[in-house]
Amino acid sequence: MKELLKNLCDKYLLNLGLFTDFYPLERDILYPVCANVFCAADAVFDLGKFKDSMELIKDNPKVLSSFRSTVRPLIASLLSVSGDPRGEMEKYFGCYELLRKYFTNSEHLALLSLLLVRIAPAESAEDYIKRGRHIYDRMKKEHRILTTKEDVAFAVMLAFSEKTDDELIEDMEACYKLLKKRADNNSIQTVSHVLAMANGTPEEKCAKFGELYDSMIKKGRKYGKHYELAMLAALSITKFSSAEILDDISDSENFLSQHRSVGDLSEFGKEEPMSHTFLLLTIAYAGDENVSSESERHALLAARQATLYSVLVYSMMTVAPLVPE
Repeated sequence: MKELLKNLCDKYLLNLGLFTDFYPLERDILYPVCANVFCAADAVFDLGKFKDSMELIKDNPKVLSSFRSTVRPLIASLLSVSGDPRGEMEKYFGCYELLRKYFTNSEHLALLSLLLVRIAPAESAEDYIKRGRHIYDRMKKEHRILTTKEDVAFAVMLAFSEKTDDELIEDMEACYKLLKKRADNNSIQTVSHVLAMANGTPEEKCAKFGELYDSMIKKGRKYGKHYELAMLAALSITKFSSAEILDDISDSENFLSQHRSVGDLSEFGKEEPMSHTFLLLTIAYAGDENVSSESERHALLAARQATLYSVLVYSMMTVAPLVPE
């Protein structure tokens, strides 16, 4: 296993263990999401800072109900790894208000605001949001039924692309048509969003995605078709070969499978440790010195942000809470 990936796996297990031991969360699926935030920041879970951040969210009079729901542990995690929690909170509020100018108010905007401030300078955030609104309208025109408020995040992430809006829509549509028989339409539309963030022809990108997907199916591994496909698409847009990606998936999956803390999580059971692996690999690949292209790195980071969004949305829609909310 690569040293960088091994270190990430070790830190992930440490943060996952600290979370599960010291702070019960409402949904199992939130443990790996929050632990992933600490890994990406090269930080270790601090119970005191996390509790303070949770209280900051709870007691702040500006906090809307959207921020007090399922997303609160994720926001608290991001605040915990920042040097200025209160200042970071103000950034979220500012971004949230900008989003509300262009999109219908929803919990999805709360999720997007905390993801967007991580990759967009404050002075240019509104430009990305405005472009994201235009891309969303174009997506809605192409797929009126499939495109819903959940796709707002992907539209705004696509706004970071150097491609024109026409090129993005053409890329998404081509990828969608090439892959639509592999899974349900909603999942494939999400995959097409991620693939459109990267350079290359739709045929090349879909071929690599298909090769990775088929290779894992041939291994006989259970593989979900919700947010997991978006994560696989994020890995496929890198310059790493399919063989190298598959080796990294296998190595990290085998390593994580040895630890009970991973298999005990109901939404990431022992048959699906690759869900943990995919999130960690997006961090590892984005930080790898061999990823020299800024556009490639940006596409990978944007795809990872969109994937975290997908996980949380899926959690809100389908996963019952562990304790009363």
